[in-house]
Amino acid sequence: GVLGSLIIAVSVAVFIVRLNGENNSKVLQEQRESIAEYRVELELIHDLLSKVQQEMNETKWNFEVQKPITFELLGKMQQDIQTQRKEIANDREKVSKWQAEFQTSSKTIENETSNILKDVLQVIPANRKLLEQSIESLQQDMKKCQEAIADNRAKQELNSKLIEDMSQVLIELKSELSTQRDEASNNRNENLQQMQQVKSDHEQMRSILNMHPGPYRSCKDVHRKSSGKYHIRGKDVFDTFVAYCELDKDGGGWMVIQHRFDGSLSFDRNWTDYRNGFGEVDGEHWLGLERIHQFTKGQDCELRIEMKDFYNNSKYAKYSSFAIGSESEQYNLTTVGEYRGTAGDSLKYHEGMKFSTPDRDNDNAESNCAKSYQGGWWFYNCYRAFLNGLYRNVNDRPEKSIYWNSFSGDWRGLSYSRVLIRPLN
Repeated sequence: GVLGSLIIAVSVAVFIVRLNGENNSKVLQEQRESIAEYRVELELIHDLLSKVQQEMNETKWNFEVQKPITFELLGKMQQDIQTQRKEIANDREKVSKWQAEFQTSSKTIENETSNILKDVLQVIPANRKLLEQSIESLQQDMKKCQEAIADNRAKQELNSKLIEDMSQVLIELKSELSTQRDEASNNRNENLQQMQQVKSDHEQMRSILNMHPGPYRSCKDVHRKSSGKYHIRGKDVFDTFVAYCELDKDGGGWMVIQHRFDGSLSFDRNWTDYRNGFGEVDGEHWLGLERIHQFTKGQDCELRIEMKDFYNNSKYAKYSSFAIGSESEQYNLTTVGEYRGTAGDSLKYHEGMKFSTPDRDNDNAESNCAKSYQGGWWFYNCYRAFLNGLYRNVNDRPEKSIYWNSFSGDWRGLSYSRVLIRPLN
């Protein structure tokens, strides 16, 4: 009965503790655990007493024998119970103390919470107003952003359309540009051809305008004192042709039949070219064997040869008579008169010789001199004078060049030669 009362008291205490400490589980958790331990011990004691009672019932016949022991055990148990009661009383006192402290703390927390809640409730309206204003401002900003996004999207779509249109235009422009470039290239070629034709026509016109009236029987009949191109018709036995008349040097009246000065014109030509002539009469040229023959066969003519080397030394050779035969006679050098001048006489060696070209060998040498030295001339075996040679600045005998043996006594090539004829009468 005492043990049951003790258990009930402990249970009531626990219930009270639960009621008072329901909201402070953390503070009372340790006490709960301690009381639970006490309950376990009490239950163990109760079990022990039950066992003892059972044993006492079972051994009642031996009670007298066991009585001292039983009393001793009961005394010991009463002492233990008394000790447990004291401990429970102490714990109850502690629980009461903790409960009072908990109530005080709860009251303080409740007051502080109330104050905080009041402050919060006072701040909420102002903050709410600010929040509403912020939300309204954000909504306005969002609306503006949406409008800007819509505007930008429209602009982007417009730009995309413009870019697409511009791309198409660019493709068309590229195609048109390519077409125009091709047309320009074709027009350029046509313009170049037209310009070349105009230039050629202009040069021909200028050539015509630069020629003085004529025709004249010879340059000696030109009474003007301006050297240049003139129409010459000889003795009315051959067609009129254009020749360059030198009207200043040595009394004037000279007709140029050969001129070399820069090597721009090749004199390595065939028989037909030498017969008909080649080059421009106001530049490097050969007048033509047939014209020279026609001009010299009907009148006595004199010959003048002007020469210069690459060291700028100038000399001349002049002959009192000069004439060549017809084509049937291979344009042989029929007459070379008396020499006078500063270059020495190297032409007399060739008098009487037929004219030779690389394709027509009329010389007295075993080899073809014209082919070997690459030019036409009145070769003998092969030459002492050769004014139609290669234009080269050389000094050795094996080299091919414009040559006049007595000019310097060596084998130097000449840089300039001009052959002129003039009627004696």
